[in-house]
Amino acid sequence: MSTEKSSVNLEHLANAVPGALYQLERSPEGELKFNYVSQGVEAIYGCSAEELASDISLLSHIIHPDDLQSVLTSMHESARYQYLWVKEYRVIRNGKEAWIYGHAVTIRQADGSTLWNGQMLDITERKLLELKAEEQQRNLMLAERVGGLGHWRLDLETGLSQWSDTMYDLHGLEKAKVKPSLALVMEKTHPEDRKALTEAIEAVKQSGARDVEHRVMLADGEVRWLRASGIYQTNDDGKEIIFGTTQDITDYKELELKLRQTGGSDEHTGFYNRRLMLQSLQRRFSLFQAHSEYQYYVLVTHVADTAETLKVVSHIVRQNIQDYDIPGSLGNGLIVVLMSTLSAQQNTDCLNAIRTQLNEHRIEHKIALECAQVTDLRFDDILIRALR
Repeated sequence: MSTEKSSVNLEHLANAVPGALYQLERSPEGELKFNYVSQGVEAIYGCSAEELASDISLLSHIIHPDDLQSVLTSMHESARYQYLWVKEYRVIRNGKEAWIYGHAVTIRQADGSTLWNGQMLDITERKLLELKAEEQQRNLMLAERVGGLGHWRLDLETGLSQWSDTMYDLHGLEKAKVKPSLALVMEKTHPEDRKALTEAIEAVKQSGARDVEHRVMLADGEVRWLRASGIYQTNDDGKEIIFGTTQDITDYKELELKLRQTGGSDEHTGFYNRRLMLQSLQRRFSLFQAHSEYQYYVLVTHVADTAETLKVVSHIVRQNIQDYDIPGSLGNGLIVVLMSTLSAQQNTDCLNAIRTQLNEHRIEHKIALECAQVTDLRFDDILIRALR
């Protein structure tokens, strides 16, 4: 193949790749220039490849002023220590703010110059969903601290409850027509979540405090997600009482599901890619650090890192997890699921079902279910235990 034909084919390939490919060079004197940038940069930065190649100073007007210094600093650090450059930052494109994800391999040349061979992707839609999810999470945690939306009292001996007015609204009930009780809550709770709710009530008597997320079914067919937080006490008569709050977290749960279904997918599994999965694990671990009573489980599966194996395994995993569980691929054949239920038995049943099907397909694997512990310093401590 001639050099000219090869160059044309590479150009066509570069322009077919999502986002933009580029090679950026920094001279020993610190001057920057693009040796190459594909045509996809126009959708990223709002200017042509030719304009950017001829005048790199355009970037100082394109990159958001609040992010410009951070981008430059990160590049300086990657050049200094020769590590992979990875950065999310904002740009002003055609008068509107957009989010860009950039990553590049850093190469130091013999003459002291530095090359970055990398790719830029527009992640605006996904980033806005992430930011909205984080805002929902912050608001949710604040609501938990100040008492939540509805409050209740449950007498474990009689099963009868006392509710605030909001509790009736959360369950789609009319105050004048029902008498609050544990049986009523169980009746309204989604059948798949009743076991987790029962186990949470038993657990609160041991730990003194407990949190559980579950779905309730309204009369019109609507399904809502609620988070109930309870504190166990005994009164002066020795009666066992749980005092608690309940919040509607439907929007947050649906946002998590939508975030999982839009972009950020691993090419072999269709699950969250490494970046989004690590962010989800970190968010959940941060909540656990602030409120260690809010336990959670992680299902970890390690298989051969081949496209065919990952395709089969991801199908098996998706068949057995719940809609609001969050699966992700961390690379090297490592699949992680952030479980939405607090039921240890339900999560163990899921693990056993996946293990059985993997054995039926004769797929070599390691699978484990781990829960967060108060001694964990980082969320990856959970993964390390699972892989031992």
